[in-house]
Amino acid sequence: MNIIDLTNRVFPNNRIDFRRELVNLFLEEEPGTGREEFTSKYQYIVKVVGANEVYLKRPAQFNNGFDFTLNVSGINFNPNGKATTRPTHGNIIEDLQSKKEANENLYNALRVQIDRIYDCQEPTNLFFDFGVGLHSEVLLECIKWLFAEQDVTYWNYSGRAMFYAGITDI
Repeated sequence: MNIIDLTNRVFPNNRIDFRRELVNLFLEEEPGTGREEFTSKYQYIVKVVGANEVYLKRPAQFNNGFDFTLNVSGINFNPNGKATTRPTHGNIIEDLQSKKEANENLYNALRVQIDRIYDCQEPTNLFFDFGVGLHSEVLLECIKWLFAEQDVTYWNYSGRAMFYAGITDI
């Protein structure tokens, strides 16, 4: 496993350049020489929050070329089934719903940060104490990289807008 630390990397603040830079990182990967132990594997650490590492894992098992999975160490996103460190859009939507139910005013402030991330801007506030769900800094980082994943996979369509629409419906 090749581990690459991107925690200090500043990505561009527009979709085109952000996607280009991310894909260019993947283009630097060494090719594999076969299956299983001969596959080149990469883990890109994008954020560390306490004991949790937020990281991108390649290759993904989806056979979508530049696709990757988002993972958060130390968090099980499927407590009722096979454990997984991979958050889904559904996990994020559920977490946001629980935060909105807990404190709608604080949720509205969080939404401002999500809107900034959607616009490829860095959030100006990472800390929101809802007392429920994911740590807000982990949540915002997951949203950022799920947007990026959508941009890579569905660039020729609406990209990040699909996931964002689900968030705005909350």
